[in-house]
Amino acid sequence: MRKTSLLRNFPFVFGIVFLLLVLVSSSLYSFYGSEVQPDKMLYDKNGNVIALAPFAPSFKFPLGSDLDGFSFVYKLIEGAKYTVGLAIAVAFFRIVFSFIFGYFLYRLPSSLRNMFSGLANTLHYAPVTIFTYLLIAPVVLNFSWSYDVSTKILFPMVILIGISIPVLALYVQNELDAISKKEYIDSAKILGGTGFHLFRKHLAPFLYPKLLILFVQQVGQVLIIFAHLGLLNVFIGGTDVRVMDVDFKTGETTTQSFSMTNEWAGLIAQNFPYAQSFPWMVLAPVTAFALSILAINSIVYGLTNRKIFKKRVEKKSIPPKTVILEQTQFEFNGSNHSSKQG
Repeated sequence: MRKTSLLRNFPFVFGIVFLLLVLVSSSLYSFYGSEVQPDKMLYDKNGNVIALAPFAPSFKFPLGSDLDGFSFVYKLIEGAKYTVGLAIAVAFFRIVFSFIFGYFLYRLPSSLRNMFSGLANTLHYAPVTIFTYLLIAPVVLNFSWSYDVSTKILFPMVILIGISIPVLALYVQNELDAISKKEYIDSAKILGGTGFHLFRKHLAPFLYPKLLILFVQQVGQVLIIFAHLGLLNVFIGGTDVRVMDVDFKTGETTTQSFSMTNEWAGLIAQNFPYAQSFPWMVLAPVTAFALSILAINSIVYGLTNRKIFKKRVEKKSIPPKTVILEQTQFEFNGSNHSSKQG
């Protein structure tokens, strides 16, 4: 396959440009977006009411509106930084901490490594969404009123990061074990290379491209976890539980959960009861999720199907046999030269 640069890699460029546009527009909207008062009724030129919120998709509302008359375009833009932005942050810290712990695990004795491997492998089959829900729900759902917004954002991030570190650290350790069995690693050890030198000069250059692909994949996985948590009424940034109806005979109340940050999973969950009557209220955030995951998969495809890092890795790993052959040829030429002089 022909080597191409990143700028000529269309799937990679499409994914990066889409995510950047989403994040930049969300940030700019937070700083410069004005508070628009929603209209629950639309009027014609004569002042007659022609529509009531929620409004169907139209020129004024490209993706429709919610029950209060807010356009879903602005709601999705506002919630992008809490959805895509936090997913990127969680994936980044997952890779960083897993890289550190994976290296220390690689340096441990084999007995301790085998014990950790057995414990970490069990998490492959554990329902991550359920564990995350049980740990996050008390802060962002049950006792949401007693925590500020920053706590409702940071605490779920810490849980989402920590719950995947054992599995990812084991992946890093296995990759380091596989690379350390290469012939040039043995040659570097014979030449006196220390453990940290071997890691910095020979192991890490092979591991970085795989970690980059793993990072992008983790962004997609975090987005999927966000969607699952949203269906369980756990919204990143906090859940606002409102009383929608009261039965005066029995005293029972009907409540509904709303996202406090307009993150996309919350928009799906809170509008799901209206999916049949007003389908655009669910299709709009679902489409945003789908396009984001498509962009992430495009980045992964662009990285895995183009030999972007091959040239760099080949420079880092010149086989020792090449040096030996060149030295042998030099000695052979020297011997011929001395025989001719003699």
